[in-house]
Amino acid sequence: MPNPPSTRHMARLDNANNARGPGLRRRAERRAAGLLVAILLCVFAPAAFSQPGTVRHVIHISVDGLRPDAVTRQGPGRLPNFYRLRTEGAITDNARTDYDYGNTLPNHVAQLTGRPVLGEGGHHWTTNRDPRPGQTLHSQRGAYVASAFDVVHDAGLRTGVYASKSKFILLDRSYDAMRGAPDVTGDDDGRDKIDAFVYDTDTEDLVERFARDMASQPHAYAFLHLRDPDTQGHRFGWRMWNWHPYMRAVRRVDALLGRVLDLVENDPRLAGNTAIILTSDHGGSGHRHGADNAEHYTVPFYVWGPGVPTGDLYNLNQGLRGDPLGGRPGFDAQLQPIRNGAAANLGLALLGLDPVPGSSINTASRMRVWPAVDLGERGTAAGDVAGARGASRR
Repeated sequence: MPNPPSTRHMARLDNANNARGPGLRRRAERRAAGLLVAILLCVFAPAAFSQPGTVRHVIHISVDGLRPDAVTRQGPGRLPNFYRLRTEGAITDNARTDYDYGNTLPNHVAQLTGRPVLGEGGHHWTTNRDPRPGQTLHSQRGAYVASAFDVVHDAGLRTGVYASKSKFILLDRSYDAMRGAPDVTGDDDGRDKIDAFVYDTDTEDLVERFARDMASQPHAYAFLHLRDPDTQGHRFGWRMWNWHPYMRAVRRVDALLGRVLDLVENDPRLAGNTAIILTSDHGGSGHRHGADNAEHYTVPFYVWGPGVPTGDLYNLNQGLRGDPLGGRPGFDAQLQPIRNGAAANLGLALLGLDPVPGSSINTASRMRVWPAVDLGERGTAAGDVAGARGASRR
């Protein structure tokens, strides 16, 4: 059963206009000085170094089993909403899955924790089945595995998971009120890191529930899983013919993306301050997928939102990420490819929050999604966004 949204503490911003006493003049002087600095920066800073837009909501979408060429072969006529993200955002069709595992649950855990599957810092969830009773990410690894939900929740913000496969109960169970870590950041918001968990195999109903929840109590970080291409790929094969059930499933997802975009653009609380990260857990060929085939380990990675430029993510990240071309670099490669596991820490950076504790993907050299602005060194922009989070918890 879905968890009911947790109650959140509400904090009010002090209104400087209502301030009284000798501190008023000092505050006014500081505001005037800050305004002068901002004006000078706007006048003298190059356009390429303009500050990013403020992001208050991140929608992290994973389209299960989506091959990049299932989009490019159909084109904007059949997939107008995929192509909106592609033409209005920063994208690559050459991102990579986890090096060792190319299946659903291990890669989704990587997406949400910023960890590889294996290794000393890995999350160690290697199975692709529903978890056994009582089994959690933490019991599997033998230590707590933090996630994007921990960071966002502990900052006093709302989180949600909308999943179309039953195995994602692993997330709800691992981060519930009993197994989630204590909140040691600011006010105590409790241990339940996921405010809303919804499971529905009907992705149209799932997206409608997601839209209703976002309209009533918007999440700062929402994860939306759409299973359709993977389901049809296993059943009928990953075939690139337009009439094929797999390609029709991609078109069904496109219609669902249209619903999400409509929500983001027409809800005044979401419009202009919501970013979308879209990727996949794996591709496929024949009736299977793994980690040993380019059609399996090559996935799309899109970023769309306020201030995000149009173009290629590798071009935006020269010197930080290396286009693997047709290769499959391991985690020991000096210049890493863009991986689906970068989603968590990219989403947190967009919100002005720190990386997931214990994560290693997209941490030391964080991806850029704004021209010449490194999300790991956003300076006052990141500080301002994080400050607003602490002052206006919802």
